[in-house]
Amino acid sequence: MAKIQILNASQADLEQMAALDHHTSSSYAYKLEFTRDSLSWNYVIQRIRLPRTVTITYPRADEALFSSWSQASVVYVGWIADQITAYATFESKTLPRTARVTNLVVASDVRRKGIGTNMLTAGEIWAANNHLERVLIEIPMRNDPAINLACKAGYEMCGYMDQYFPNSDPALFFGKRIG
Repeated sequence: MAKIQILNASQADLEQMAALDHHTSSSYAYKLEFTRDSLSWNYVIQRIRLPRTVTITYPRADEALFSSWSQASVVYVGWIADQITAYATFESKTLPRTARVTNLVVASDVRRKGIGTNMLTAGEIWAANNHLERVLIEIPMRNDPAINLACKAGYEMCGYMDQYFPNSDPALFFGKRIG
């Protein structure tokens, strides 16, 4: 696990945050199947291997990032050796007693080293200190690496919404009780 220092973001950090690679790639995606009979609705979300690795664009456009940062309740940046390598934003105004992870970005050259987990943990501590009861992450359904991160960090799937993100990607929601 990389040694990371997590601090509150400052105005001076915004340019470095924007410069991080917000894209990811995946060899897997998730397929949703609905079935309905007279008494119930059933759905199955199945992880499927893609025929080739795809690049997944970040669901928010660059100009929307600055807006989401200004609306966040807290913005954390992760530093390794005098360089911002990650950031996470959390907001607690939309849902009662819930912190929403609205952005979680880790530089591509340091992914899969525990940094995303550390950023989530910092947000969970902030949420607990602010008497919130759970943390909710909204993840594009095609973002297998982020879904794996959420599950590894102890989050459980708790919902789905079609065309949720501004780019019309569907979202899977993962939650974790902290209080």
